[in-house]
Amino acid sequence: MTSNTKNIAWAIIAAWLVVTLLSFFAPQLLSANNARFINVALLSAFTFVHGSERYGLRGITVYFVIAVVVTNITENCSIITGFPFGQYHHTAAMGPQIWHVPIIVGPIFAVAGYLSWMLAGILLRDAFSNKHINGVARPLIAAFITTSWDFCVDAIGGTANRDRVWAEGGPWFGVPWLNFFGWMLTMWIIFQMFSFYLARHGELRLIPANSVYWMQVIVYWTLIALQFPLLAVIVPTLTFTDPVGHVWHSTHLFESMALVSIFTMLFVSVVAYCVISRESHDSI
Repeated sequence: MTSNTKNIAWAIIAAWLVVTLLSFFAPQLLSANNARFINVALLSAFTFVHGSERYGLRGITVYFVIAVVVTNITENCSIITGFPFGQYHHTAAMGPQIWHVPIIVGPIFAVAGYLSWMLAGILLRDAFSNKHINGVARPLIAAFITTSWDFCVDAIGGTANRDRVWAEGGPWFGVPWLNFFGWMLTMWIIFQMFSFYLARHGELRLIPANSVYWMQVIVYWTLIALQFPLLAVIVPTLTFTDPVGHVWHSTHLFESMALVSIFTMLFVSVVAYCVISRESHDSI
């Protein structure tokens, strides 16, 4: 990893942290809604800067395009038919739309998926080779990791922020169970298609386990996970009513998201760090 790329990646992570904390503690200066668009842009920049080191600019562009296209297909399909995410619609808070889906949604799937894909590679240890192993394991594990993030996000986005509205509500603070299986399916399709591409056309650069390159992924994912315990502490006691009339308490919602993030997202970070440490030690 070149020094310039490393510094740019760290700068993006630092900028994301500043934007996030500013939206939490000084919303009068930067609203959470505006911060979301900035942070997705920063995560997209990180995906291209960081991902091009491993997959080349063409490879990471192919991944991003696959993610955006597949996401828009499955989202539009669900809004029209109710499958695979359930029956719902996006609100104006998510910004301009293409057909029924806000433009920002595709990149959200892509950037969350990129970090999950890299973490899955670390957990399976195939990230430390210059040969891509085409199979189901990494796409499936990466889909689980991405969905663990969505498990923390969608109840906040849907019930608290009203970014999207599920017509019939759901058991997870107004979100239906089908939504998370929709995320699993969508992300698995994206990762499996990217895996097929890499098997045929991918040019992987060998990056050793002791490179800061891999730590940047873990640090970024960890910071994203830590948002939720922080929100559980700072969000005041409020009540939210979902479209079916069920009342949810903010304390219950945000504390639940905090617990989920600790025992899913942070767990992945801890295991990934242990793998990196062991691989680095064995390579000495």
